[in-house]
Amino acid sequence: MSWWRVTVTSEQAIVIGTGATRAFHTPSLGYIPGSTLRGALATAWRIRYGDPDPAFRETFDHSVRFGPLLAASGDVANQSVLRRKYAPGDGEYVDCAFEDAGDAVGEHLKGDVIWGDKNALKVVTTTAIDPEKRTALEGNLFSRAAHRRRQTYHGLIHGDENLVGRLAELESASIGGRRSVMGRARIRIEPAQPPELPESGDVVLRTLSPTILLGDAGEPNLEWKGMKTFEGCEVVDAWGGRVAGEGISGWHMASGTPKPGDIAIAPGAVVKLREPGRDKVLELLERGLGTRRAEGFGWLEQVTKPWRPPGGKPGEEQTGGVATPDLDAMLGWPLEDRRAVAGWLQELREGDGTEPLESRRAWLNLTEGRRAAARRVIRDTPQAQRNPWASRLREGRN
Repeated sequence: MSWWRVTVTSEQAIVIGTGATRAFHTPSLGYIPGSTLRGALATAWRIRYGDPDPAFRETFDHSVRFGPLLAASGDVANQSVLRRKYAPGDGEYVDCAFEDAGDAVGEHLKGDVIWGDKNALKVVTTTAIDPEKRTALEGNLFSRAAHRRRQTYHGLIHGDENLVGRLAELESASIGGRRSVMGRARIRIEPAQPPELPESGDVVLRTLSPTILLGDAGEPNLEWKGMKTFEGCEVVDAWGGRVAGEGISGWHMASGTPKPGDIAIAPGAVVKLREPGRDKVLELLERGLGTRRAEGFGWLEQVTKPWRPPGGKPGEEQTGGVATPDLDAMLGWPLEDRRAVAGWLQELREGDGTEPLESRRAWLNLTEGRRAAARRVIRDTPQAQRNPWASRLREGRN
């Protein structure tokens, strides 16, 4: 089994309906669930390779796990984080998995997706037209929340390289609902390194998606801290147990039937383990938690530092922190070059190399000096500052 990194760049708006329509409005999830990614890739597979074969069944119904996709400008809020009521600014958030909250007054975050870019979601409103009056038909006004186009999402797939390798040949797919007019996206799937675990010390894990746990009799179980999966490890503390309000059910396109609506623990559940065996942690990361794991439920990742909102405080415009000399110089570049670097900042992640870019025309059009600067910026710009700086680069120096 191996790890694969998924990068999705939307060419159209994406709608991930929650199934919980309120009045005339349909909200959207703040992330792309693993089940949605799996369905999109299954459809793309059939278009490319034809009718399902044994490899199709093995890929989409058995051993391969599809993780959730998060936008580069968003992140799941850890439930271990206390939002202090009377301490705005740098001390507003305290991650109890790493920091001492003391006698701070506030409430814990609830596992929602927090956006660094307040314009990442938009509302699309439509109506039916009266054929005789040519005006809006009364009682037929509808709206839905949608992810704006030209956003980049990242996630992981875990499975046999012979199966996932065929997925890596796919270049595009339609994601989410209303796929006749929305959801078109470019997809890149490439090998990734296994999670790097520290040689010693405590380990903090969090869930990126809802987790469906069952008791001995098959009943729903919301016991996060004492779950059997952590047996054999000393649990220092755990934060979770909140019921997920959405993102559990869905629609099974192949059969034309709704998926079950299970009771699940909300994303962002956190557990801190006292010096666990590294093989045990790697097994948890590879296997996940609970049931319906192939659809991305119970997806775990390691946390190595206190959680902070992406791009700063949610809902506020950010300027990207302190400029490096390279970024500051780029503000004076021609618009076409600035736009190219802005797009690459959002497409790639902190620490990435520029090899995937170096055959593209926009890269080849840069001078050698600008290519060197772009390499440093793409590799070194912190993840939380990449979207704000992309916006700055598109605007240029005022």
